[in-house]
Amino acid sequence: RMFEGKRIALRRLLTRKFRLQAGLAIETMITTDNVLNMIPKIKGISVEFALGILNSKLISWVYVNTSMIAQKDDFPQVHISALSAIRLPECNKSKQGHLVQLVEQILSLNKQLTEAKTDHDQTLIRRQIDATDNQIDKLVYELYDLTPEEIAIVEGNI
Repeated sequence: RMFEGKRIALRRLLTRKFRLQAGLAIETMITTDNVLNMIPKIKGISVEFALGILNSKLISWVYVNTSMIAQKDDFPQVHISALSAIRLPECNKSKQGHLVQLVEQILSLNKQLTEAKTDHDQTLIRRQIDATDNQIDKLVYELYDLTPEEIAIVEGNI
């Protein structure tokens, strides 16, 4: 069940910038223990909504700063037990739909990036990806009711 259907595939190692890295998996595939397969357990929460939350700067920051496992060696790892302590925000269908729309947009842009033929096209698409990623982060900050000071801390401005 964990290897088929729509789900989140989360890379076990954090990126060099200490970010969680997750993607949408649809096809049936067996993964090694370097990829964690996840399905939201909360009724009414879409996989895309959870994916947007999980890939946000905020959740990476919270995970890295609250998990001893994430800080203990040269190759910081993600463990479901530590990650499961982070709760999805409660929000109305409109805000959830907006985040899902942004996630679908960034998934589409990433697909376009792999198909882009010229450096110019790749640069334009990367800029759109960055802008969409920033919109997702702003919406996630709003969903978790962060203050401007808290956002500055997450963004590394303090």
